Amino acid sequence: MHDTYLIIHILAAGAWFGTNMVQVAVNPGINKKAPVIAAEWHRTLEGFLKKIYMPAAIISLVTGLLLLTIDNTPYEMSDPFVSLGFLTVIVGSALGMGFFGKQSRAAAAAYDAGDISGAAEIEKKISAAGLFDTLLIALTVVAMVSKWGV
Repeated sequence: MHDTYLIIHILAAGAWFGTNMVQVAVNPGINKKAPVIAAEWHRTLEGFLKKIYMPAAIISLVTGLLLLTIDNTPYEMSDPFVSLGFLTVIVGSALGMGFFGKQSRAAAAAYDAGDISGAAEIEKKISAAGLFDTLLIALTVVAMVSKWGV
């Protein structure tokens, strides 16, 4: 079962990371497109929370816990790479539920209202937080592959 849990864990992290990469790539240029397209992008981004981000976070958490509880695992909850994994899920989930959704709705509303400069300011916040989240995931992957602290 270890390999199955590990594969699912990696795929969930990959979905989270890949979706972040799309966000980081699209957000900076979306403002240059038609406002209706930009507004729809932000509604799509908000939809990513329910369809990709939260399922990926939950699956990462559950499979991570399963990997720690299977027989003969040499790893413990107190290992630094495991703690960083938990921190990443917590921070990513908090950003998703408390920041990205709210900011995406605000950006879409700004575009709908014709407030292109206001939308651009919101997009800067989304991009900065998205870059932070992406770097945190990348750091966590490095920590897990390298088994930091073990």
